[in-house]
Amino acid sequence: MKKIIILLIMGMLGSCSVGEKRVLYSEMKEAPQLQLDGQILIIKTKNSGVNSALKIFEIKEEVGDHIINLKAYQALNKDIKEQFLIDLEKYHIGDLKQCEFYWIDPDGNRTKLELEQ
Repeated sequence: MKKIIILLIMGMLGSCSVGEKRVLYSEMKEAPQLQLDGQILIIKTKNSGVNSALKIFEIKEEVGDHIINLKAYQALNKDIKEQFLIDLEKYHIGDLKQCEFYWIDPDGNRTKLELEQ
């Protein structure tokens, strides 16, 4: 009986520790929509079609020479968030419409994203 209780407790603790994980482009219900408002990048997403219990809660940017890479993170017990704002002014890029935008999967695969007009 003690072994069963210990196994149950370990299982519960393990399920609580499920952390964040990155979002694959292929698991998105719809492609992310990108818009610019001055130096603010607006990203509209839908949550994963594969992991419906996981919610996208953060998108991080990596900025290089006119290339902006986006990486999204999802986890359990997060509020649903379908719009993200990234202030790109700190990167002093100039004309953001001249940049290329990519969604970066956890394995490093890149998918080019287009800005909406």
